[in-house]
Amino acid sequence: MAPARASYRALGLLYALAMIALLGMNLGPDDNEWIAEAARFGFGVFGVVAALHAARLPDLPARLRRAWTAVAGCFGVLVVSVPVLLLLDLSLDDTKTADDVIHVIFVVALLIALQLFPLAKLRPRDRAKNVLDAMTVLVGGSLVLWYTAVDPMIHSGHDFTEGFVAAVLYPIGDLALLFTVARALLRGADDSARRPLQLLTAGTLVLFAGDAVNGYLNAHGIMVSASWQFSWWITTDALLAAAAVEQSRPARRAGFTHRPGFRIGRCLPYLAVMVAPGLMLYSAIASKHFSPWGGIAIGGAALSALVLSRQTLVQRESDELALTDGLTGLANRSRFRETSHRGLHRDARDGLHSAVLVIDMNSFKEINDTFGHQAGDAVLIELADVLRRCVPSPGLPARLGGDEFAVVLSGLAAPQQAYETAGRIAAALGPVAVDGRLITLAASIGVAVSAPGELHHDELVHRADLAMYKAKALGPATRWAVWQESLETAA
Repeated sequence: MAPARASYRALGLLYALAMIALLGMNLGPDDNEWIAEAARFGFGVFGVVAALHAARLPDLPARLRRAWTAVAGCFGVLVVSVPVLLLLDLSLDDTKTADDVIHVIFVVALLIALQLFPLAKLRPRDRAKNVLDAMTVLVGGSLVLWYTAVDPMIHSGHDFTEGFVAAVLYPIGDLALLFTVARALLRGADDSARRPLQLLTAGTLVLFAGDAVNGYLNAHGIMVSASWQFSWWITTDALLAAAAVEQSRPARRAGFTHRPGFRIGRCLPYLAVMVAPGLMLYSAIASKHFSPWGGIAIGGAALSALVLSRQTLVQRESDELALTDGLTGLANRSRFRETSHRGLHRDARDGLHSAVLVIDMNSFKEINDTFGHQAGDAVLIELADVLRRCVPSPGLPARLGGDEFAVVLSGLAAPQQAYETAGRIAAALGPVAVDGRLITLAASIGVAVSAPGELHHDELVHRADLAMYKAKALGPATRWAVWQESLETAA
């Protein structure tokens, strides 16, 4: 953890010095130009080293290592560009054109790198939904660029051949990046790449916003210092370099499992839908002709908000059903697995313990055969109620299927907390009344604990399973047991 922390400090210092020199010092255009170039060269060297280090991590999948090699190529563009500009000894105007060309090459390299990152696997229908959502974000971004840069440029009478790169290629590259990062945010990534990909996405969104703002200023003839545009680019460089550092953190390399889309990504299509009425309303107010388009824009925004709110509620209900056991109302196997992965990674980062309890009912088949399946279902519901009462927050009780249950415990200061939970569950089991009959609830409970960063989800569940079988071997009464090394030998 210490090398990553030191790298973050060095990166933060480099960024602070660059921004102070660019925005905090009253320097001439030539000085600002070369300060910015020197800063980008520094970020380029830092990024190449960090990305190549991430690409050489042996415990990352091959595709992810290739992605980081491509990111190193992005930073390589920055490293090479400064010596080239120095050798060419260009004038200020020529330097601006060269910067534009280098920027486009950098964007293309970044686009290729982002395509290589492994995203979560989806079913064909979900993949189609992901593309449609990303297209919605793309259209929203297109409206922003049209309003801020392209349309004002057309009406300004500027010749597009002058500054073709900034006027045409910038928007095209930015929209391609926007589509790519929208897909990543909406689709989600494997745990090993999740946080780094978020930082990469943040960097590309800063790049998009900066180009949109600068396009607006240029199209409206608003003269600002070149350091303003360089500040956006340098912020992007810093975020991309931070992503490479984040990938090298040990907690980010523990395990490699698929995760759903990032929460912020799910909001992007809804925000994109609101772009059109928002721009229309702004235009009506800015032109001082509120009627009729201002009112129509407000009405359109209100209708869109209502429809999207209803869709959000429906989607939330659908998500809950997909992650909930229909009989008991507990979490199902998918949510159990997802929560366990998230807890293990968080606890590895925070230096805390994680635990899994596997619970299997005793004599459940005899209950079904003797009293019928309706009574068996009632017994399962009773056991679910016991788990709800006995599992402390933020623990998650789940039904894995049949008469098998499990509990995820995260954020534990010591293993003893997991043992206490198992003891409470065991003590709460006993006779219950089902349809006028007294039926004894009994279960075998296996406990396995992971020290910070010690185990993956599957290993932890495997150990809890072995402990559960040890408890079951002790007899039909409720027992709980803790995993021990000797159980592996016995298995």
